[in-house]
Amino acid sequence: MSRRLLGTGLLVGAVFAGISATPAAAQDDVTLIVGLTQPWETLNPVVGFAVPEYEVWNIQYTGLTTRSADDFSAEPGLAESWVENEPGLSYTYTLREGLLWSDGEPITAEDVAWNINTSRDQEWSNYISTVTNLTAEVVDDRTVTVTSSVPDPRLPAVEIYVLPKHVWEAQASPETIDSYDGLDGVGSGPFTISDYRSEESLTMTANENYYDGRPVIDTIIFRYFSNPDAMVAALQRGEIDAAQGLPASSVSQLEGEENIEVVVGFQGGFDEIAFNAGAVEGQPHPAVLDFGFRTALNHAIDKAGATEDLWFGLAESATTISVSADPKWIPEIPEDELFAYDPDVAISMLDDLGYVDTNGDGFREMPGGGDNIVLRHAVNTDSDLGGAMGELFSGWMNAVGIDVELSAYDQDQLFGVIVDGTYDTFYWGWVPFVDPDPMLSYFTEAELYNYNDANWTNARFEELYLEQKEEVDVDRRIEIVHEMVRILHDDAAYVALWYSPDIQAVRTDRFEGYVRQPADIGPVIFSQSSPSYALLQPVGADEGTTGTTDSTDDTVEGSGDEAGAGTTAAPTDGDASDTDTDTGTGTDDDGESDGGGDGDGDNTTVILIVVIAVLVVGAGVALVLKRKGSADDRE
Repeated sequence: MSRRLLGTGLLVGAVFAGISATPAAAQDDVTLIVGLTQPWETLNPVVGFAVPEYEVWNIQYTGLTTRSADDFSAEPGLAESWVENEPGLSYTYTLREGLLWSDGEPITAEDVAWNINTSRDQEWSNYISTVTNLTAEVVDDRTVTVTSSVPDPRLPAVEIYVLPKHVWEAQASPETIDSYDGLDGVGSGPFTISDYRSEESLTMTANENYYDGRPVIDTIIFRYFSNPDAMVAALQRGEIDAAQGLPASSVSQLEGEENIEVVVGFQGGFDEIAFNAGAVEGQPHPAVLDFGFRTALNHAIDKAGATEDLWFGLAESATTISVSADPKWIPEIPEDELFAYDPDVAISMLDDLGYVDTNGDGFREMPGGGDNIVLRHAVNTDSDLGGAMGELFSGWMNAVGIDVELSAYDQDQLFGVIVDGTYDTFYWGWVPFVDPDPMLSYFTEAELYNYNDANWTNARFEELYLEQKEEVDVDRRIEIVHEMVRILHDDAAYVALWYSPDIQAVRTDRFEGYVRQPADIGPVIFSQSSPSYALLQPVGADEGTTGTTDSTDDTVEGSGDEAGAGTTAAPTDGDASDTDTDTGTGTDDDGESDGGGDGDGDNTTVILIVVIAVLVVGAGVALVLKRKGSADDRE
């Protein structure tokens, strides 16, 4: 999917030209209203990075291939089929017959080839990781051959969003592509943008030309809430039909609510504290450049305690970062190699390194004396947990004699601080794609002062990154990726705190047909390919009125006969496809929802995904900025 880090806030207008000044749908429309607590920074898929942005792109655009709602395996998107010409090197794709963009223009192989070749030549930020070695050649209007100059383990999956050439060609220059607002509203997916209001709402309208059939829902309205408690209240009052990024504390509050079902899903997300381990241009405190200093401070961070206090048992304390929504890519770190929480160990290590308090004021100085060490910690105000984590981090550091200065930034400002390198530590989060390559790429030298938010580099890591990128043997590639993750862990620059869940809720008296992705353990919205929207229909709709495809056994029922809260256990294992790749309001308290139909529901069913440690690899909470969401990521 995505997270966060690419691009700046490009959207400053309220509503783009030609769109109604109000997001309200027609009275007879079937309207789904979804609440979220993270704002959009840009709707340009070339540079955007936040979770809400990827949700919009997942619905508006389609790739040659897409992800199965079941297990992330590659399945047809714009391409109905493909032929392997040379394993890992060349594939020929046949597009579906009669494909049309939402504005009625034909979708052809030229659109596909233009996206791949232009994004490669111009090095589009969110595309380059996928297309850097690819060349696309048009065979005819419905046929395109994609060839890689080196073996590519992600093929035949090519999950970049295919953008309409006739719209984007005018924007496609290195000078203009990043600043385009992306509000043209032309796409190939089930819905397209029809209205946008910065930090307020975004409206999408059903695509009459969608290749899999027009959805039952006419309109989706995403409403931004700056206060998560206000979103919870709106859900309870029936003003919204679904909510993304609920605070963990709200789960117990919603358990007894009639007609509300809470879903706790995992798809690889994690949160971290990062050290500025190399941005000399940004003048980090020299202490954070010291591996020994970082190692000592790792022992001062109480990950397990913070996870329990902030997530109420819904998240799992992390051992290392998650590079994929598929847990097979995450290595097990031996217990004796983990940075166990032990302030006494941290104090002893700092003393031995010469970071001591020479003047008795309670804070340590650099070896040899001088001013107190003061770490500049960047607080992410767009994260529900940003403030709390700032205070916790300050307390942990103070306990071992390190002073901390807290500075608050929204996610757009924080990206600028990271690019400039003018920080010592920060807290943020990621939601990785299914294929590990994008997440791994963020820690390479090529991404310094961009996605590489710790400004960390390692020569061995660089070598392994290039090796895994061309390794088509899955088992060998897993070994390489595991070694890379262990290197990052051992260098103590990126402290994975917990594997974060997506906490969502839906009103069961409004819509039915939600699908978890992946099956059994994933979220129902804001997922890797966001399949639910095209499947939803109002509860109580006439028999035979369905979404674009039939619901699967993994759907979350719109209403049922259960009483009270239930628990669904996740399977203990389940591999995704080995052809993985990356593609991935303020409101009026008196407002009424236009969504859904009527229906008698029951008490809330809380789907708490009980996952063993290796499987609990978080998801994109709204506070997790789908980091570098980019073509991550999430993001």
